[in-house]
Parts: sequence; structure tokens; C-alpha cells
Amino acid sequence: MVWIVTVIIGVLFFRLLTILIFTYLIKKNSNKGASAVETLTLLKNLIVGFLYIVGIILISYAFFDQTVYETLNKNLLTVIWIALVGISTIIGAAVSKMYFKRKIVQTSYLDKNDPTTYKFLNYLVTTLIYFVGICLAAIAIPPLRSLAQSALAGAGVLALIGGFAAQEAMANLVGGLFIVFSKPFRIGDCIRVGENLIGIVEDLTLRHTVINDFNNKRIVIPNAIINKEYITNYNLGENRICEWIKIGVSYDSDVDQALAIMIEEASKHPSCVRPGGIGKPDQPKVVAKVTDLGDSSVNLRAWVWAKDYVSAVNMRHDLYKSIKERFDKADIEIPFPYRTVVIKNTTPKPVEATDLVAAS
Repeated sequence: MVWIVTVIIGVLFFRLLTILIFTYLIKKNSNKGASAVETLTLLKNLIVGFLYIVGIILISYAFFDQTVYETLNKNLLTVIWIALVGISTIIGAAVSKMYFKRKIVQTSYLDKNDPTTYKFLNYLVTTLIYFVGICLAAIAIPPLRSLAQSALAGAGVLALIGGFAAQEAMANLVGGLFIVFSKPFRIGDCIRVGENLIGIVEDLTLRHTVINDFNNKRIVIPNAIINKEYITNYNLGENRICEWIKIGVSYDSDVDQALAIMIEEASKHPSCVRPGGIGKPDQPKVVAKVTDLGDSSVNLRAWVWAKDYVSAVNMRHDLYKSIKERFDKADIEIPFPYRTVVIKNTTPKPVEATDLVAAS
């Protein structure tokens, strides 16, 4: 009874001490984000659970003969090993996350630093740490060792089944590695995927890429699929983008005046920038020309540059409105299609005498 009471008091004391220490640590690190608090809470629960299991094993010594002590000692060592591996794994994963998080925070898109590699490596290293921890913990459990030996006996069949089962997962992992090393896009880039999807790259994990489109929806695309698509990157190399302002005017309108209005409205827009590095240094800020003669309009186009894709889209919307208002003041018509309707068999029917009598 003395042994049992001593073990219970010891377990309760170390449990209380653990709770007090981790309550202090959680309070002190609460400003470091939810991940730090979650890691400390997980460690606290793991240690408390370990204390309970150790206490149960130590109490069991009082109910068995000394011939069983060897088995109990092995079980106790197994529990201690698993607990140490679990604690080391959680601490290692937390340290890895903190390191990569610091690297990601230090990056700046303005300085052309790229957080994509750090984010992907964060997921990869964390996964490897947990994988190694699980393997080390499994070594101490005899049933799992036996299962591993049985699995090795049928390695050929298991490899075939595992290959088919993990084919998609491996394809996404390899696709993510291709993205990290070839860098067709980076986190923070504005890209077009295929024909319709346009958005900002938010995250790159081991499995998928997250894109935030301009409706504020998160599109999750597996890495293996996005590697097969055509990618238009609006931030690759040169952020500036040339926007086309296309307008048609009637054949009766003053084309030169229409071109001058388009140039004037585009040049004074705050998002309009000089081409810079494109052509000659004295190249005009905005160029406007007649592109072709349509069925019912003279088609005009202005080449206007903006600093990035988002600015270019907003500028295009503003310019269509301001140019339309200027055209209305200058009596420049933006035509609509004309249609000529031909009505056949319109010859009037001869009036018979009987029809006149009936009418009277």
C-alpha cells in the first residue's frame, strides 16, 4: 500500500508540475501565434498521458511476483522510449516550423525574395520528421515489428499495391518539387491557369497549389494537374503589362480626334506608366492607331501600360467609361450594327367589286 500511495502522489505531483510549467509557457508564447500554443498544448497532454501510463505500470509491480518484473521492466522501457520519441518528434516539428516561418516572414515580394521554396520545404520537412518519429516508435512495439517482417515477406505484392495506391500522391509530390525548382510561378504571383482561372498564388503544399481568384474564392489544384496546364504568369520577370483599349467609331466620325481623345484619357490615368525598356527611350507613353475597317465601324486601339495585372484591369474599366463620356461630348459615335430588312411579295391585292359592296 505504501508503494501504491507513493506512486499516486508522485504521479499527481509531476502532473501538477507539468500543468503549471506549460500554463506559464503557453501564456508567455501566446503572442507567437496559434501554432506555438497548439504545440505546447500537445506536449502537455502527451507528458500527462505518459505520467498516467507510467503510474499504472509502477502500481502493477505491487500485484505481481518478481518473476514478472522483467516483463514489466520491458513494458516500462517501451513506454519511456515511445514518450521520448513522441516528445522529440513534436519538438523537432515545432522547431522546423518556427525556422521556416521566420524565413517566410523575412521574405519580401518587393525585394524579389521567394517564399515558395520555404513553404514547400516546411511541409516536406515536417512530414519527414513525423514519419521518422512513427518509425522509431514502431521499433519498440513487438507486434509492429512482426507485422513489418510479414510485410517484407510479401514485398513484391505490397509494392505493386502501394504503387497503384500512392501513384497520385507521388505525382503531386513530384509536381510540387518541379514547381519549387523550376519556378514557373511563386507565392504571391498573379497567374492564369488554362483559359479561365486567374488569381493570386497563396500556398504550395506537398499535394496541391492554392489560388485565390478575384472573387475571393480559394481554388485548390493538385500539383500534378497544374503542371500539365498552360500557365500565364503576369509577374514573371516583368510586372508591367500592356493593356489594349479597343473601341470602334462610325465612318462619319473624326478618326484623328477620336485617337487624340484616347491618348489623352489614357495618359492622364494614374495607373498608366511608360513602357520602359520597350523600344526606344523616347517612345511615347500611349500609342493609339487604326487597326482595321469593320463592317460598320472604324476600329481603334490604344496600347496602354500599367505596373501590374490588377492595375491594368482597373485602368481598362476606367478608360472605357471616361473615353465614352469624351466621345459623347465630341459627337463621336460608337456605332451599332445596321441591318437592312427586305420584305418580299408586298404587291397589294386587287380590290374586287364584291369586296366594295360588302364593305359598304
